[in-house]
Amino acid sequence: MRGVVYEELSDGALGYYNHEDGLIRVDPRKPRRKRHVTIVHEAFHRTLKHGEDVAPRRVSREIVVEAMTAMYFISFRDLLDAFVQCGSVDEMARFLNVDHGLIYARWLALTPIEQTILNVCGRNCIGIDCREPTRTDLAVVA
Repeated sequence: MRGVVYEELSDGALGYYNHEDGLIRVDPRKPRRKRHVTIVHEAFHRTLKHGEDVAPRRVSREIVVEAMTAMYFISFRDLLDAFVQCGSVDEMARFLNVDHGLIYARWLALTPIEQTILNVCGRNCIGIDCREPTRTDLAVVA
């Protein structure tokens, strides 16, 4: 990817986007998959033209970018398969070859229809005891 520099980073950092020079820096010592996820995550920051900012806004931007990254790497179908096959977030992360944070970010990014499908699948496919769908849930499906 254009604009990516590989260099050893300190403090265990995987990588970062430098808004001043437009480059993404990634630690080459990290596993290939983690580097890939980091590059995509930082590329979203670059695409959205994120720069230095105060803490509340920076945290808000990070949540948005993490959700985008999660949606990029975890399709709903893959999430559904992991949901049915796995018994924990740890198992789901291994199944999908991502970290726990990306699993949680994908859960938070579920659309209303995806939430309804997971509720139905959880109840009917793997027997999770959850609430009955409301009229609102059913209207979203229709």
